[in-house]
Amino acid sequence: MDNHFDVIVLGTGLIESITAAALSKAGFKVAHIDPNPYYGADQASLSLDELVQWVNHRKEHDRSVTHYGEVPPHARQYSVSLGPSVIPSIGPFISSLIASGVSRYGSFKLLGRVVIYDGGMLKDVPQSKDDIFQSKAMSLLEKRRVTRFLMFAAGDFENSKELHGHENSPLLDFLHRIFLLSDATSQAITYALGYCYFIAEKTLPALHRIRAYLKASGRYGPSSFLVGYYGGSGEIAQGFCRAAAVKGGVYILGRSVTSISSVDPAEPENPVLTSDLPRFAIEVDDFPDRLHCRCLISSTSLLPGHLSTLADVIRPSISSYGSPRPSAVARCIAVVDGPITLPLDIEDSGTSEMSDSSLLVFPPGSIHGGSAISAVHVMTAGPGTMSAPSGKGILYISMPLLTNSVHSAEILLRPYLTAVLLLFPAEQQQQICSTFYMQELNSCTASTSDPLVGLLAVPSSSPHITQGVDEAAIVAEATFRKAACSLNREIKEMNQGSEQTVFWPVLAEMEEGEGNDMHW
Repeated sequence: MDNHFDVIVLGTGLIESITAAALSKAGFKVAHIDPNPYYGADQASLSLDELVQWVNHRKEHDRSVTHYGEVPPHARQYSVSLGPSVIPSIGPFISSLIASGVSRYGSFKLLGRVVIYDGGMLKDVPQSKDDIFQSKAMSLLEKRRVTRFLMFAAGDFENSKELHGHENSPLLDFLHRIFLLSDATSQAITYALGYCYFIAEKTLPALHRIRAYLKASGRYGPSSFLVGYYGGSGEIAQGFCRAAAVKGGVYILGRSVTSISSVDPAEPENPVLTSDLPRFAIEVDDFPDRLHCRCLISSTSLLPGHLSTLADVIRPSISSYGSPRPSAVARCIAVVDGPITLPLDIEDSGTSEMSDSSLLVFPPGSIHGGSAISAVHVMTAGPGTMSAPSGKGILYISMPLLTNSVHSAEILLRPYLTAVLLLFPAEQQQQICSTFYMQELNSCTASTSDPLVGLLAVPSSSPHITQGVDEAAIVAEATFRKAACSLNREIKEMNQGSEQTVFWPVLAEMEEGEGNDMHW
């Protein structure tokens, strides 16, 4: 194997996988390395037996990880996500899925219901104007106020008189004061339409999210979001890796990087017949040859300490991320011995469809023993997305944390798991197994000097359940452009012949009008 590459990428998380696919499709020679034996890193999709192996490995250095239950029969029929998320129907991520052709490697469906937990009951969150006027839970006056707010949020609100002076106010206060909405309606909009994580999140970033989701509604159906089959993000990350491999990308999984060093071009081992001299040398565990590259892209979690302050850190730039970024996320994965279909709101008009792919939101302070600061999200999955065999279901519970908690994930999330199970009939409350763990979100300290040329670091993917994938696509595109710049090569955009750097070269299939295909 030729051990000289244009780019070496460390980590197969969603950001790194999108970047590797884009660089490979642009004609760069790429090697992609991950110490894990699977794709996806913190967003991986694992079978239940692989999940138990993952838990046992985590327990070696993190005793707070807990697991209950035995591996059931047909464990490989489960696809469990370590980082569950939904996909906005309009946004940078769905654009990358389609433009890259990776959407053809997977299947997708509309997210079912979005509901909010209120006093032990579930209330559906209206997703359209029709839903609002068919709802029996709101008075006619409240419906008019909600409609007025949605028209405001869907428009150009930045310079509006309503927003002036309230940009940095908590969204809850803004809804109360300016639109005179009730507590229940304000909470539904804040946590299940704006998807605020924390009680004091600012109005302007939340409004940007709400506008984006309102525009996304109707592209593929009534929901603003899609969910992926076979565990979601991990399967999609693997799809991007597959796209890179088709274009010549080399993959090395299950091998740790033992050393990374910058290379002096004057060293005798470097080729002298080309100007494309390597900048980095990488040694991989149980691998015979050192690998060389001109550009090194690494997850911050895999970058050695002596290089972390020398890297050019790629950060997201999107208006919706003015909200606080969590430092960690408490997570629970619970496999239930029964189908998961959230019970209908007794005041529902009957328009809600039955689906095993739904999103339940617990506002801060909504249950005894729960968080008074953070909203908690519960995603459900089942055979409808090929995530579990018939008659079984999966619950994903996540709580974002602004600071590292002294409590374990189990202590933080057990009250929510209990509350969710009590919503189902007694025969469906039996758990097959459950796992509690803490996902730390690595950040990289900004360089104190000029970054090392060709060394790029990408942060942990955002855990935001609705906008995390869009942030991943934005960071991946920024990383791609910086890598192309550091390699000092220009990419010719197909069809036009102009010399400019393009994120996704136009696909031949898209020229035939097939590029917008989505598998359902």
